[in-house]
Amino acid sequence: MKHILLNRAFKYRKRKDINPPKDYDYNSILGAWFNINSKSPLIFAEDFKAQGTKKLDVETGEDNKGQ
Repeated sequence: MKHILLNRAFKYRKRKDINPPKDYDYNSILGAWFNINSKSPLIFAEDFKAQGTKKLDVETGEDNKGQ
């Protein structure tokens, strides 16, 4: 019999193909990726596909405390 946490814990799929965006540089003071040429934030790029963090953490947007 497994521990309850092992039975109930949510398992995330490991991301395989995440690379830093091309032509963008991370600004640690502002905490965002900016285009090297236009200086515009990555989130405004037309080919921006998903949100993420610099360390590629999994963001669920939910607080599961007490569950």
